[in-house]
Amino acid sequence: MLFSILCFSQQTKFKPQKGEITFASFSVIPDTTYFTNSLKESHTRLVNHLVKKLDLPSDEKIDTAGLISLMDSNIKPSIFSEIADYKHVYKDSIIESTKTVGKQQASIFSIIDIKQSRYMDISVMGEDTSATEPSDFQYIKLTEEDINEFRTEKKTINGYECFKVTLNYKLSFNEDEEHLETLTNNEKCYAVYWVTENIDSIFHPVCREKIILEKYFPLEISYVNPLHKGVILNYKLKSISLSE
Repeated sequence: MLFSILCFSQQTKFKPQKGEITFASFSVIPDTTYFTNSLKESHTRLVNHLVKKLDLPSDEKIDTAGLISLMDSNIKPSIFSEIADYKHVYKDSIIESTKTVGKQQASIFSIIDIKQSRYMDISVMGEDTSATEPSDFQYIKLTEEDINEFRTEKKTINGYECFKVTLNYKLSFNEDEEHLETLTNNEKCYAVYWVTENIDSIFHPVCREKIILEKYFPLEISYVNPLHKGVILNYKLKSISLSE
């Protein structure tokens, strides 16, 4: 009987107000050659774009080949191997959000106001603490979104029954982010989520796609992003103890 009660309780949808949730991140590069060649192509597009934006007189030239070669020489797949933890601690109407790399203690964390959908960054340097002005919580800007549900594909994650959801989309950039748009080469991002519908929160330690959070709460995510072609960025649930 106790087991049945626990199962029923877990399956009830709730808005978290207490507890913690932590995700661990890790990257996979299945094909190092593909990754390297893709990054070199991105470097070439970026340098050519920036040189064109400068609009220099015909008698002034920039060694674009040298710049591209310099950037290519610094390609290191290991820079994408960072392992980090992302934690949300719910305290009624606020969330403390932190990122920890390795064993290093986070010196900057965020306070999210759930009701106002605003946040501020707190910086701790020794005995000094400073904070930014509160601003609207930011989600990733998307276009051409295409969501697909696979409810028959299921897995249990930390006691939560989840199903698969995929999202194809393009990133939307501001005017001052033309260089990022050039790097994506107008290609789409692809994400795979394993989601539960039992947790109701539009704030997530790693997911910033509001179109997903308005419907589901991901407990496992994989991203393929044209900004870093050849890299699969994974986020897996490390621990969860959320309640109303």
